[in-house]
Amino acid sequence: FLFRRFHTGIWYSCEENIHEAGEKCRSFIDLAPASERGVLWLSVVSEVLYILLLVVGFSLMCLELFHSSNVIDGLKLNAFAAVFTVLSGLLGMVAHMMYTQVFQITVSLGPEDWRPHSWDYGWSFCMAWGSFTCCMAASVTTLNSYTKTVIEFRHKRKLFEQGLREEQNYLDQEAFHYFQDRSLQSISGTVEVYPGHTGPRAGL
Repeated sequence: FLFRRFHTGIWYSCEENIHEAGEKCRSFIDLAPASERGVLWLSVVSEVLYILLLVVGFSLMCLELFHSSNVIDGLKLNAFAAVFTVLSGLLGMVAHMMYTQVFQITVSLGPEDWRPHSWDYGWSFCMAWGSFTCCMAASVTTLNSYTKTVIEFRHKRKLFEQGLREEQNYLDQEAFHYFQDRSLQSISGTVEVYPGHTGPRAGL
């Protein structure tokens, strides 16, 4: 038996040409069983959406750099970027799993002249799963940071409003005591003045 080297991706499967120099490439979509081509196309669509959502998340992160003066807007942009990154990571995971399933079924049910006797995952497949891991780790870290910042901001705002209410109550009490003391002084002054005016007068 002659074992030919080959490498396969979403679009093409290329194998070593024994009779001539170079490689013989065929469309992997044509090699896949007819029952699995729908899953393969779903994998392709998911991969495209995965890349598009990553681009959107990256654009939002770049936009956040121009709003460094406004902390609230920067946090919101960071949160939206993290959400898009999470969605892209989930789509990427689904796409990788669907492609792996289609490839394994194609190895078992594909054309006789293509079926490999042994195979292993290459660097691009490992990079795809590595990018998914980094993508999810970055997005989860960003969401945790955003949630922590929002909770701290709300707590500080609550303490600030509580301090304002306590200060307002203290000022109201001080004003009440102040006006109460002024009223008592005014009443006592009136009581002292009127007895002098109502005393006995000398006759002519």
